[in-house]
Amino acid sequence: MVNAGLIIGLVGKTFESGIHAILMTILRFVCLVIACLGAGFAASADVSRVQVVGNGEPTRITVWADSEQEGRAFLAESGNARSLVLPVDGPVTPAVGDGGGGVATWALSEGTLSFALERPLMVARTLSLPPAGNEPSYRVIVDLQTVSAARFSSVAKKDMRKLASYQAKKRKEELAIELASMRPDAPLPVSQRVAKQSYTVVIDAGHGGKDPGAMAITGGVEKDITLRAALALKNILQADPRYTVRLTRDTDVYVDHEVRVSMARDWGADLFISLHADAAASRDVAGASVYTISASGERRIDKEANRNNWRIPLEDGAPQRVSGILEDLVKRETKTHSSEFAEMLLPELEKSGPVLRNTHREAGFYVLLAPDVPAVLLEMGFVTNRADAKRLQSDRDLRNVMSAVKRGIDRFFDKQDILLAGQG
Repeated sequence: MVNAGLIIGLVGKTFESGIHAILMTILRFVCLVIACLGAGFAASADVSRVQVVGNGEPTRITVWADSEQEGRAFLAESGNARSLVLPVDGPVTPAVGDGGGGVATWALSEGTLSFALERPLMVARTLSLPPAGNEPSYRVIVDLQTVSAARFSSVAKKDMRKLASYQAKKRKEELAIELASMRPDAPLPVSQRVAKQSYTVVIDAGHGGKDPGAMAITGGVEKDITLRAALALKNILQADPRYTVRLTRDTDVYVDHEVRVSMARDWGADLFISLHADAAASRDVAGASVYTISASGERRIDKEANRNNWRIPLEDGAPQRVSGILEDLVKRETKTHSSEFAEMLLPELEKSGPVLRNTHREAGFYVLLAPDVPAVLLEMGFVTNRADAKRLQSDRDLRNVMSAVKRGIDRFFDKQDILLAGQG
């Protein structure tokens, strides 16, 4: 029997981390887990049943669903852990279950049905079947066969790249639909905000101290530009009682990348913005851009989190399978919120100066690796371009850019207020 009080305690403990919108999602998720673990799938679940049979020669997985599924399957490997991942379309009731035939357990969460493998198994065949005869449900059938560890690793390496690309594409499609329906076209006036929630914003002035960053064509260095920008943004945000503002540095000192991330987590940041100024071989390249975590960067998160003890604060003693699901959900929601903020920031940046084509970009920058803090890296312009450099070294123009950033922050948290109000 599931200890409902313990799992609810997970939510209470996690609320101390400050990532409010993510936590409301977790609350809904945990309640669903309690229901499905205690009483099986709910009738409304799009995936209604999962079955694993066989002994590895082959092992067959059958998934019953209320809507058509693509029937794609990907192998994944991290250290000694092996898994099989099936993307799932449509709403689901989160659930977990035992496997067989080399499959230890399975877990169903939003967008993903994953199977923990006890030994190397490879996909021999996948079928996606429509309702037929006495079978009213859609079905996905995956046959697995035992292979060598080397063979599994080779296929998993390719599959993980394919899965990351597939999930990124799906996230962008879903995000575009969501933002079109939910995001305000402009920041709401203070009097029209739907909640009185406060948020912590951490501003990271890139480089500093022994690390000057890029050299400006007009003279000066990047570390000075980023510090002036961070101080300007801090002053603008502090004029709004909605925000508590923290800086990773407020003088010309060098701060290690992992320390910057740890600071944001220790402060319970709701948003982390790392400010930089770009450089290019061509002096003609100009404009701002915004980076969020890439697929390759995502693969570094667990390693760096373990190395730096960046633990998502869940109650000790929680069942491992529930904790794992909650941690994966937090990381997924963190990346989604990072992308949402980037998409809301870009239209405001366009009002304050030039932006690059394909302005929202992805990279594995270290400061974007926090597992539970939405984060972006803003390249404010190119110091190798004369016009950009002059703009970033002008107090008035730099303040205009930071005002645009503030409007993007407002829009992002306006949406979080709407989501939080909807929970009431």
